Amino acid sequence: MRDVSVIAEEIKTGVPEILERWRADREKAAGEEFPSRLVEEVRRVLVIFTEFLRSPEPIEGFTREGATRAVVGEISARQYESGRDAVGVIEDYAALRRCVWRFVEERVNLSSFDGGEVSRFFIKLMQASDWITESGLRAFDEISHQHMESALGQAAAMDILTGLPGRDLFDRRLLPLAIKEHEQVALVIFDLAHFSETVASGGITQARQALLRLAGTVEEVVPEEAGRARFGDDEICIILPGASAEEAYRISEDVLTRLTEGPEGLPADAGVAVYPEHGDDAGDLVTAAFRALGTAKRVGGSGIIVAR
Repeated sequence: MRDVSVIAEEIKTGVPEILERWRADREKAAGEEFPSRLVEEVRRVLVIFTEFLRSPEPIEGFTREGATRAVVGEISARQYESGRDAVGVIEDYAALRRCVWRFVEERVNLSSFDGGEVSRFFIKLMQASDWITESGLRAFDEISHQHMESALGQAAAMDILTGLPGRDLFDRRLLPLAIKEHEQVALVIFDLAHFSETVASGGITQARQALLRLAGTVEEVVPEEAGRARFGDDEICIILPGASAEEAYRISEDVLTRLTEGPEGLPADAGVAVYPEHGDDAGDLVTAAFRALGTAKRVGGSGIIVAR
């Protein structure tokens, strides 16, 4: 009588066919094509399953030094990217088990095996299916929670009024990343004149409108690739990757000119600093820009000051 290793070899040879059956089954159910990376990871799982069939180890001991769990993690990541939910994860693995079983029924003469060997194959198939489904769901759940926490953190870091990132997100991610990726970065901080006085006198609606006008004008003038954030109550900061002090000054001048146009001119000031000329890191650059802004505010009259 032949043993389970014969079935394992037959499955390994038939991996492309099993994979194609599984893909067709799941794409029909999902109504969309599966990404090739997901299909490739499922192929790796099928090969690992053939190794498990040959191994005398129980499923708990067949770790392959964590390699199998790593593959399951990759599958979960691809499933999440494809918009799966937990039910879809379960169905993916259930369909894979069905495809393997049908393939074996068609290609292997099970009557030529000892009953114990057939039973051993079936038990191992169920054990592997249960383990990968449970592990896949756990990994999928962890990925979902990570993305949810990241989204919540992102939302909390965004300014509700302007929709711009807040100071914390700016300091932790936006500016450090820009400095890391570019040899030169210009920073401009705009500040509305008399904002605090307007709020203190009860003109909250007027102050809100002024801030939104500043944010909108910055949106119109500043290049699309620039980073933006809201600082404090009335400050809008922009990051200009690759820009010089002169380029940043010209952009600032355009913003301030547009703000002062019309019967309801809006005075504002701007401070400019450039990495690495005015600061060796993100903290130094922000300090230099605020120092320049402070000088501009003392000068008054919609001034623009470049850090020295």
